[in-house]
Formats: sequence, structure tokens, C-alpha cells
Amino acid sequence: MRISNRLRHGVGVVATAVALAGVVGVAAAPAGATTIWTIQPTPNRGNDFNELTGVSAVSSTDVWAAGLFRDPSSNQYRTLIEHFDGTAWRLVRSPNVGPSYNELNAVSADSSTDAWVVGFSASGNTNRTLAERWNGVTWSVVSTPNGAGSNDLRGVAAISPTDAWAVGDRRDPNPSTLAEHWNGTSWTVVPTPTPLGGASLAAVAAVSSNDVWAVGSLGDGDDGALVQHWDGSSWSIVSTPVIPTISLLSSVAAVSSSDVWAVGSQGSRTLTEHWDGTRWSVVTSPNPLPTTKGNNFLTSVTTVSSGDVWAVGGTLDFTLGGLEQTLTLNWDGAAWQVVNSPDRGAGSNLLIGANSPSGGVVFAVGTFTTPSFVNRTLAMETTAG
Repeated sequence: MRISNRLRHGVGVVATAVALAGVVGVAAAPAGATTIWTIQPTPNRGNDFNELTGVSAVSSTDVWAAGLFRDPSSNQYRTLIEHFDGTAWRLVRSPNVGPSYNELNAVSADSSTDAWVVGFSASGNTNRTLAERWNGVTWSVVSTPNGAGSNDLRGVAAISPTDAWAVGDRRDPNPSTLAEHWNGTSWTVVPTPTPLGGASLAAVAAVSSNDVWAVGSLGDGDDGALVQHWDGSSWSIVSTPVIPTISLLSSVAAVSSSDVWAVGSQGSRTLTEHWDGTRWSVVTSPNPLPTTKGNNFLTSVTTVSSGDVWAVGGTLDFTLGGLEQTLTLNWDGAAWQVVNSPDRGAGSNLLIGANSPSGGVVFAVGTFTTPSFVNRTLAMETTAG
């Protein structure tokens, strides 16, 4: 199993039809374990690879999840979008660009009639930015700019119908940060600084139109954490604590201008950092898997309030053949604590995205592996946030 946004299979030929698979049964939490999370049945397209990479909730009855699936008749990856209406998750038709690889990396909705998903589509050996918008009725592709080389959008933040940000990277051949802005009419590239040696942006979150945060990594993936800030006029790099090991930030979420969280990994350990309005600092976070056995990592963070923050990700156990299991952490205003989370079946499970619409409800999505080693969609919910 792979974490989204990392190297995937090559591109193949296209299919013209998509089959809908049934919902896979839900497994209970491990014997003896208690959990406040409930796994929700989710649909899949076809019988091959399906993965949800991001989730965004307008309310507890209006939730979007996005990702990708592989059409077994063509071996092509295509866009995947699902919607939760408070009762069930359902597949929603989503467009693709061109006949080959399409992938959605993130979703953000600011109302029931305005939502964005972003990612990339393949054109030959080059990736091109991909953005799609929900208008309350259908999803449609909206043109996005590209620079030289491959371009990829990894994170999106919808502020209003006339204000949204998408971030990612451009590789030509080294990675450089990429930020694009929607003004209600079109997407335009907004200059962002790239440190010497290259860098990528993985996620973006907005406090307001003139207070936006983006996080990512230096180098070609995990050479150090990177944080950038938009003040309404320009993007600038904001200093973060020096971490004496490989590290990256994969997600960011904001409560206010003086209360922002970012999460990721440092070596084989989880990484959480906090902005207090003046500086970023590392906050100690737990690692349920001993680092002598494998890795602990966080992929997404969401805020309910200043004293209620959730981070999700997984553990990867080398001693069990690379088995991944879900990981959820909760910040209670004083410390991070591990919250038991369920896994589906005995195979690998991974959480990639999390979001809360307020009211103590938190959604998390990702993927799990069946006994026949096929990845399927995974979603869970807690009302204990």
C-alpha cells in the first residue's frame, strides 16, 4: 500500500465504461479494543484499486471525499468522488482529462453549492494540474495553468466562491513550490519562494483571505519541513524548528490566526507543529509503534476547536511484512493522545484525510487492503470530537 501523492503505477490505456462494485463488509475493532470511531460502508468503482485521499465536510450530512480508482479493463487510474448525506456514502460522477492517468489529491467545500477537488492528469510523460468544481448539481473540470515540466496540485482550500487556493509542485526536473489562486473567474499562478535544493507544497488552509498557510517539504520529498504564509500580498517562508532527521509536513489546519497546526513525520516518528501567532514550535506527539519495529506517520489534521484537534495517519510495521494500521491522535488542549481506531480486516489500513464540520463530528478517509491484496475505500466517523 502506498501513501497518496507518492510514486504510483505507470499509465496505461483508457476505458470508456466504469463498473460499480458493491460495498465491502465492515470489520469490527480488534478484540479487546474499544474505539469511538465507526467505520462507514463506502462504495468502490470496479473491482480493482480504490483509494480516498481527502475529505471535506460542510456539515455532518454534507460531506465530500475524493481520490482515485483503477479501471481493470484499461489499467488506468481515474478520478473518484463520493458524497455522504448523513445516511450513506454514494458515488458521484466525476470527469477526467484525457485518456490516461487522472488522480485527485484533495477536496475542499465552503458550501453545499461550492466545492473543489484538485490533483493532476497525465499527458504523455508529463503531469498537468487538474481542478474540478461542484456547483450544487455536477462536477466539471475548470482550466488551470501549468509551467514547464510536470505540474501537480496536492492541496486545496475553498474560502468562498470567489476565493480559493490550490498548492503543489512543478518539476523541471527539480521540484519547485506551486500555488494557484481562484478569483471567481479563473485560476492564476501566484509566485511562491522555493528554497535552494527544491521544495514541494502538500496542503493549504485558510484563516481568511489574507491569512493562508501552506506546508510541505524541502528537497525531493522529506529533506525537511516547509511552511509558507500568504498575507494578502505575497507568499513568504516562515521559519520552523530545525529537526535533525528527515522530515516533512503533510497537512495544515487553522483555528485562528494565532492557533494553527501542521502534522507529518520525522524519521520513523510522528511530527506535530503549532503556530501561536508568533512562532512555530514542535509539540510532542505519541508513537504507538516502537520505532525499532517500523514507522509512525501523520497524513492529515483537522480542528474542532482550540482544545480539540485531530490528526490521522498510520503505522507501518516492518516486522509484520510492512503491515499498515490506522492511527488517530487527539489534542485536548494540553497534550496529544492516541485514540484507538479500527481497521477493516487483517490487511493494511491507512487514513489519508480528515475533516470536521464542527459540532464534534470528525470524518477520516483512506484505504484498506482485502485478503486478495486489492485496495478499497475506507471511511470512518466519530461524534466524540
